[in-house]
Amino acid sequence: MPSATKMLRADVYDQLKDRLFAGELRSGQFVSQRELTALLGATLNPVREALRKLEAEGLINVYAQRGIQIVEAKPKAINDAYDYRLLLETNAIRHFVATARPEQVQKMIQNVEKALAALKKSPADQAVRVRVLDADYQFHKDLIDFQGNEIISKHYSLNAARLRLFRVNIGEPLQRLDLAAKEHLGILAACRHGDVETAVARLSAHIQISREHSLGIRPVR
Repeated sequence: MPSATKMLRADVYDQLKDRLFAGELRSGQFVSQRELTALLGATLNPVREALRKLEAEGLINVYAQRGIQIVEAKPKAINDAYDYRLLLETNAIRHFVATARPEQVQKMIQNVEKALAALKKSPADQAVRVRVLDADYQFHKDLIDFQGNEIISKHYSLNAARLRLFRVNIGEPLQRLDLAAKEHLGILAACRHGDVETAVARLSAHIQISREHSLGIRPVR
C-alpha cells in the first residue's frame, strides 16, 4: 500500500495538472513555487516534485530567478505539435482500418453516439460538456493505443497534453464538441467500410480544423 507521502505527491501533481487543463493557470503566465503551494494547499517538496514532472512533460518551463512559466502557445509550438499529431494519427488510422474487427469499430461508434446523445440531452450543462471533451480526447487516444506500441502511446500522450493546454487557453475546447463528434462518426464510417484513404482524409481534415482553431485563424463554429 502506498505511503501517505507518495499519495500526497501524486495528488499534488494531479491537482496541478487539472488546474492547467481547467485554464486556471494561463499559457505564458509566470508563477512562483510559493504561489503554487498556497494555491494547492500543499507543502513545498511535493510541489517541487510535481513541477519536475510537468517540466519533463513539456507543460512548464522553470527559469532561475524568474520562476515557473506555463508553456507559451506560440504559433511554431502549436504547428510543431499538430504536425507530430498528424503523423502519429494518420499512421494509427491506417493500422486501425486494416486490423480492427467490425465489433471494435462499432464499439467506438457507440461511444461517440453516446457522447452526442448526452450533448443533445443537456447542451448547456458544463459538467456534461467536460465529460464529452474527455471522450473526444479518448477517441484519438484509442486509435493510437490500438497499435499496441507503448513508446508511441507515451509520446502521443505527452504531445496531446501540450495541445490540450494550448486549446484551453484560447477558450475553444467546450464549444465545438457536437461538430467534432460528428466528424468522428464520419471517420469511423470510412473505417467500417474499409476505406483507408477516406478515413485518412477525414481524420486529416478534422485535425487541420483543430489546428486552425488553436492558431486563431478559423472561427470555432
